[in-house]
Amino acid sequence: MKYIIFYLIFINLMGAGAFALDKYKAIHNQWRIRESVLFLFAILGGAPGCLMGMYLFHHKTKHKKFTIGIPLLLIAELFCFLLGFFYFQKHLPYDQDPVKLVHHELSLLKNTDSDKLENYLSYQDLFPTESGDKPIPEEIERIFSGFYQNFSYKIKKADIDGNQAKVTVRLSTVDGKALAKEYSRRAMVKQIQNTATPSGVSFSLEDCYLLLGSVLKDFSSQTVTSEYTISLTKVQNIWKIDYPGDLESALTGNFPAHVSDVNLFTPSEIISIHLDAIKQFDSEQLSRYLSLDHIFSGDAQYRRKISRALATQLLTYLDYSILSEEFSSDGASAVVELELTSCNCRSMMNSYQTQVATYTKTAQALQDGISGRLNTANKILISCITDNTESVSTPLTITMKNDGANWNIEMNDEVGDALLGNLTEAIEEVSTHLQA
Repeated sequence: MKYIIFYLIFINLMGAGAFALDKYKAIHNQWRIRESVLFLFAILGGAPGCLMGMYLFHHKTKHKKFTIGIPLLLIAELFCFLLGFFYFQKHLPYDQDPVKLVHHELSLLKNTDSDKLENYLSYQDLFPTESGDKPIPEEIERIFSGFYQNFSYKIKKADIDGNQAKVTVRLSTVDGKALAKEYSRRAMVKQIQNTATPSGVSFSLEDCYLLLGSVLKDFSSQTVTSEYTISLTKVQNIWKIDYPGDLESALTGNFPAHVSDVNLFTPSEIISIHLDAIKQFDSEQLSRYLSLDHIFSGDAQYRRKISRALATQLLTYLDYSILSEEFSSDGASAVVELELTSCNCRSMMNSYQTQVATYTKTAQALQDGISGRLNTANKILISCITDNTESVSTPLTITMKNDGANWNIEMNDEVGDALLGNLTEAIEEVSTHLQA
């Protein structure tokens, strides 16, 4: 290309010089330059220089074949130049032009070629705590394409300086923050649910990917627009894109940065996520989560029935209201004030004690013996729990610590008591009766 430029500069200078020299010869009655030679300079690419020489030196400006012919040659040469330029650009290998290379690379993100997608995003970027040598199933790798389902771009400008280039693009990517919040919320809920399973299943890397794929299906249409400048370097006439980590992040709406942001959720939002997850439990899950079977003693069958009845009551009335949130001066801790509503276990206990006391005074209780009285007491307890219609609200103060990675809830007996209607003493009393 530089040789062509040098040639065009040379032939145009020669064309302008030819008109200047012929003008000089005309003034001094010397042997003239043939008109065909002057036109030859214009035909060989020097039309701009010839036209400039014509009017700069006022030579041949009264000859129509020059005043019309030279401009026509100029127009023809400009047309041929543009045609040749576009042809050259179209057939120029994409890695020899920084703009074409950026077009090529970004357009590949719109297909489902997981190998190409992994050039911009790998699971270590999303889950840096996971081991890099873990094999990832092929179907999970395809989840990457969800980031680019509605991806689009537009090149705004290109600055080329020797072997360095910067191409600014406008990117339309998935809303990484909204995606990260929903993914993190569902991940927390999943981990809470896993604590309520019989085997205590852990949240594996594969679970992370499957959950991410599910969230991407719902959020891929939510896009944000941003501008990013891509840096390129030319080595031996071949352009290569510099792949900084922030380009990878930009192409996913900065999802990796958002998902690892300790302040993605406020402390009160985390508490809400936990309590909302518990509210979605069934009675079996809540019983396991709160270890209700271990609160009571006695026959295993009745313990199970009592704990399930209590879990059902807890789920019926469980609710909360966040009152305030206050951070420490160093931002390392926070205090959240809330009000937690649960079933009124004290009311259940009072009813139970009244009915048991009435029963034990009857002749039937004497005839039933110890085993019979225990069975009847258990039935009364289940009935009192099932028939309860009262709730109780308890003010709570929960302290949360920021360890630099997460906001951690400091669970204590006060929170557990509030979930159980704030009546641990009453539950102990129930256990005493069951052992009687």
